[in-house]
Amino acid sequence: MKLHILLGSAAGLALAACGGADTSPTSTTEAETPPSVADTPDSLHEKLRDVAAGDYSLDKNHAFLTFKVGHGGGLSQYRVNFTDFDADLSFDPAVPEAAVLSVTINPAAVQTNYPGNYKSSHQDSPYESWNEDLSQNPQWLNAGEFSEITFTSTEITRTDDLTGQVTGDLGFLGQTKPVTLDVTYNGATNVPWLGERDLIGFNASTTITRSEWGMGAFLPLIGDEVTVEFSGEFVQDE
Repeated sequence: MKLHILLGSAAGLALAACGGADTSPTSTTEAETPPSVADTPDSLHEKLRDVAAGDYSLDKNHAFLTFKVGHGGGLSQYRVNFTDFDADLSFDPAVPEAAVLSVTINPAAVQTNYPGNYKSSHQDSPYESWNEDLSQNPQWLNAGEFSEITFTSTEITRTDDLTGQVTGDLGFLGQTKPVTLDVTYNGATNVPWLGERDLIGFNASTTITRSEWGMGAFLPLIGDEVTVEFSGEFVQDE
């Protein structure tokens, strides 16, 4: 649900999470450096200095997107995994504010922990499982009518050397609204099977109010605030 992709989420996720800005005072003879101008390599955090600028794609084998919501009036946090989502990231560690992130999520692909006999407790339900109910029911994710959840970044700001905020447009249940992801850049590495291509990782999270998107079923037994969490890796494109 929010990505938010994502998402990435994710959603990317990407990357306001980068390089520290120089806060030392400048003399009156020095021209101010616009925030859009690239940092020098020496000014970047060590986790960013050797990262290649370019386009990155989500490594789906090492990406996790989950949402959680209060259940039983706050007795527990109910968690659901999205199992089919993708993200693309254009990223320059020297100019993180210029990064572009796009995320897509398949709302029909959810995984819940429901070991009980769904049909015995939902005898009138047209669905065969709780996963199908959650994904297809018009009062929930309504995947039959809205087959994608999307997130596209519109603004990225740094909050520290390796953290930032990614604001973008979330498309969900037929509506598009701005949301902001809190993002942490986890670093980069190289692995033998990818050759010289970089592998970078992020964590991201955001919270939406589901009733604002028209999903008001079972309030307040099921909470109104839904938190979306992403952790994953992106691979430099060839």
